[in-house]
Amino acid sequence: MRTRAWFGLSCLGFLAAACTDRRPADAGQGSTPAAETTSSAGVAEPAGAVDLAAYQLSAPPLSRRRLAAELHEISGLAVTRDGRVFTHGDEYATMYQLDPRSGEVTARFSLAATGDDPDLGKKGRDGRLAGDFEDIAIAGDRFFLVSSNGVLLEFAEGKDGGSVPYRAYPTGLDKVCEVEGLAHDPSTESLLLLCKTMREKSERQQTAVYAWSLSGRALEEKPRLVVPWSALNQVTGGKGFNGSALALVPGGRSFLMVAGPQRLFAEVGLDGSPMRGGALDQRTLSQPEGLTFLPDGTLLAASEGGKGDAVLASYRSSGSATGASPP
Repeated sequence: MRTRAWFGLSCLGFLAAACTDRRPADAGQGSTPAAETTSSAGVAEPAGAVDLAAYQLSAPPLSRRRLAAELHEISGLAVTRDGRVFTHGDEYATMYQLDPRSGEVTARFSLAATGDDPDLGKKGRDGRLAGDFEDIAIAGDRFFLVSSNGVLLEFAEGKDGGSVPYRAYPTGLDKVCEVEGLAHDPSTESLLLLCKTMREKSERQQTAVYAWSLSGRALEEKPRLVVPWSALNQVTGGKGFNGSALALVPGGRSFLMVAGPQRLFAEVGLDGSPMRGGALDQRTLSQPEGLTFLPDGTLLAASEGGKGDAVLASYRSSGSATGASPP
């Protein structure tokens, strides 16, 4: 299952994925999601298109909040349909609910280890479920966490301070690439998995995104899109693009990706064609790891602490008067 340097959508066949169920007795119960607008076909309508060019991602953000020490290695970001923001750390399967304006942790819950857990990239030593966790996505009331070796964990939202069971789906991407990003694509009812580094040396000058069907619970055999670095370099002005996070831009017509090692961003169309890009403000996002859009169009970006503090930054269109409060 090797990628090729081509642009385009591909939905040809599924790669079967093994599934294991982890159900301890002390599972918490998730909350009921808010209603959302649907089309006549029953598909969720996007919140409204935004012009990403007006967000000025190379400039300082609208706000920049320092995060608590427990989020020093913050990874992914995701938002529920009612606008609540969740994140997680790199090493342990603990989910944190954040106030998007202040960056404060308002609730937390964990995935319960069973003693028979799959290989998630790292081993725990204190009874907690450990791994190399890279990103989070939310599809309706279903939460998903992905590890760098391509294992998806599905679970429900838990009570504050509680733990919940999970179900594991090895995607097989560990043989293809190191997985770094995860996002929900409601138009195709799939999860999109962003590759950071391809395993095959001949494929390392490209960025690939694979799709995992939410209904079939399986990975599409061919990548959803593949973008050569040579094409990305033309819009970013940089060299290379090891993706670390992606998000579907409101309106559903493009994807926003960031490359942590290069501190770059790129917007690409659904066919993989680069639209715009550039360098991120390094003083704000020294190690960008997470992206998500709030219902009002505000873009949130998270950066690991490294030698300083982890931060949560917010961006709005330069023509918008709403959004998160300034620092």
